[in-house]
Amino acid sequence: GARKPTTTMSAMSIVCKDCNKQFKTAAEVQAHAEETFHTNFEESTEAIVQLVCTACGKPCRTETERDMHTKRNPGHDKFEDRTGKDGGVDYDKKMEAGGDDMELDEETKAAIAKTHGAAGAKAIAKVEAGAADDGPKDTPISDKVNGDLMTQLKDMGFPDVRAEKALWLTGNEDLEGAINWLAEHGDDADIDEPLLVSEKEANKPKLTKEEQKALLEARLKKMRDQKARADKELAKVQELARIQSSKEMHEARKLQKEQEEKLREEKAKREKEQEARDRARIKAELEKDKRERMARAGIKVPEEKAAAAKPADPYKEKKLELGSKLRDLIGFHRNDPTTPNPATKAVETANKYVENIMKNPTEEKFRAINLENAAFQRLVGGKKGGMEMMRAIGFVEADSKLKMDEPDAKWLEVASGELQTAAKRGPFY
Repeated sequence: GARKPTTTMSAMSIVCKDCNKQFKTAAEVQAHAEETFHTNFEESTEAIVQLVCTACGKPCRTETERDMHTKRNPGHDKFEDRTGKDGGVDYDKKMEAGGDDMELDEETKAAIAKTHGAAGAKAIAKVEAGAADDGPKDTPISDKVNGDLMTQLKDMGFPDVRAEKALWLTGNEDLEGAINWLAEHGDDADIDEPLLVSEKEANKPKLTKEEQKALLEARLKKMRDQKARADKELAKVQELARIQSSKEMHEARKLQKEQEEKLREEKAKREKEQEARDRARIKAELEKDKRERMARAGIKVPEEKAAAAKPADPYKEKKLELGSKLRDLIGFHRNDPTTPNPATKAVETANKYVENIMKNPTEEKFRAINLENAAFQRLVGGKKGGMEMMRAIGFVEADSKLKMDEPDAKWLEVASGELQTAAKRGPFY
């Protein structure tokens, strides 16, 4: 866990070990901890740099801050180096009982009592006693200051009002601090005006250094615990996000693998079909050569054999040719991210031309396509593989047009079915 502020002799500052920033007061430590969730602090003998502008009295803790002050305020270029002259760490500022309307919950009380024992219990009692006092009236501090220290200051020649002020404003228990305060504020315009404080301020109990440290450490511990719980919750959320991301990645890889497998199967199928076509072509050529040799030898070819040599499907070759061109067209545009895919759109458009001819076989306007037509070029003619598909369907180029002078109704029906299948299957055709 995080370390508690370590007590050292003559502490001049408190250092945040998480970011190395220095602080002069417990209030600054608490504000920094609440803002950054840093909870690892130590007392240090290193004094905080304090350069005081002689023109306006503004303290600057760094040379950069000093330079910025001079830049913004021309003429404010002389500073008094008071580093270390203001004494050690100030646990009093905004840390006295009731000084910052501090409320202690049960968790904080338990932590103080457990860690600091009797000193912690006294600190709690003083905080709660001070919080309960709401006296609204101002009252002199004459009977509130330390009597022994007051007598010593008066013996040194300091007036009563000045001595009372010095003791009250330096914690009411430090003779040397009171003397230093008088030396620094002796020329103040209101130095001889009696100091009046509210009854709440006058009667609130003062915390000792140990009690003040106990309260500060308890607050830091509570913040450490809150940060630990927040870190644990964040780790849980991050783990759930990692698991979800892992599942999504697994599903994506699975889908990619399935698609790759389908593509391999389709490729194997196409290769098998091509091999079958090649075998059929070679067989037909061999049969043709055989008949020619028999004819040259005067041997009559039996009619039944010649009839058997004829293909059963009169559109088989045209269908294979069209299928080959469709696969080429789809392959050219397989990786195009456009939706719908350009190849699919070209096939659907070609099928529209075919269906129009089937519905109106005698009308010439449906059997001719102007090659300069913008829509045709955008959807079909301008796409790689588009013109080859149209030729495989049966269109021929003439006079800047694609024509089908004598449409074969049965073939167009076969071609339309093949076009619809290709459009539906897309890359898996």
